[in-house]
Amino acid sequence: MDVTKYKDFAQQIMAKLMPYLEEKRPELTTHRSCIQFSPRNIAFIHLNKREDDAIELLAAETFQYDDIGNLPLILSSFVDAHHLAKVPLYWLLSFDDYQLSLLDAMPVPQNELRDALTWRLKSLISYPIEEAVIDYFMVPAKKTAPEHPMIAAITAKKDLLNKYIEVIKKSGLSITTIDIPELALRNLSAVYENDEKSTAFIYFAGKFVILNITCQKMLYFTRRIDLVAEKNENKYEKLSLEILRYFDYFQTQWRHTIPSRIFVASISDDANQIAKSFSEYLLAPVETFSLKSLFPDEKISHLIEQKFLLTFGSALKQEKQYVQTRS
Repeated sequence: MDVTKYKDFAQQIMAKLMPYLEEKRPELTTHRSCIQFSPRNIAFIHLNKREDDAIELLAAETFQYDDIGNLPLILSSFVDAHHLAKVPLYWLLSFDDYQLSLLDAMPVPQNELRDALTWRLKSLISYPIEEAVIDYFMVPAKKTAPEHPMIAAITAKKDLLNKYIEVIKKSGLSITTIDIPELALRNLSAVYENDEKSTAFIYFAGKFVILNITCQKMLYFTRRIDLVAEKNENKYEKLSLEILRYFDYFQTQWRHTIPSRIFVASISDDANQIAKSFSEYLLAPVETFSLKSLFPDEKISHLIEQKFLLTFGSALKQEKQYVQTRS
């Protein structure tokens, strides 16, 4: 399955925001790294995806900071120590950095789609559309409307992106692409998608849950579900009912069977307990997502699963063995 149909929304962002980046000689490499900024910390991972398809973890670090002005100094020392200046960098946006809107197809010519998207998104964001960077990728068309694939539109504030791009530039890193967690989760599901089964990935991200539904390494449906503060079992029961409704929607609209492979992961809660509760309410086996098939060393797989799951998923984005640094 050719996953390159996902439009890399980083191209549009970089075209607008990065003309001033210093040019670096493009290099072909099996190495890739990923960074994610949060308000008080950074997650950074460096991998080597070798020719034999094995993945080697070269570095995984978190950095705490109080002032964004200190980040270039912190990161540049790390970049120098690990020789990362020309390693392709994937920037994974944090959940608060962007908004993803899943929209029905628009009956306009392709050359008018971006203008139509801009008009449609004006009412969906809380800041002026002139301050937004907009891009999109296509989602497989529903069987009920086969000529009109759905649109996943991403909006982010220009000022916010500029702020972090300046940090990346001063740190000496070579940014190649910008990614979002929903697509990082898609990459993780794809590790196990070597058949025609549908997969659900339920990711607990604090105050909300991300539900992804994929099939044959394609993202069909994604939804952010807010969590209500209540006892765990009540929470899981209500959440399961909502997820089952989305499963039915997926089956009805795309004519695929409901997901028979269900993964859960969490940034804080006990994923094993969550999986146990969901197995009861979803009436299907639910597994804690594991990377043991990629990393037999349990210390490495556990480290990534607990602290770097999304950055690792983003670093799996590139299908080619060799990726090129951006010139």
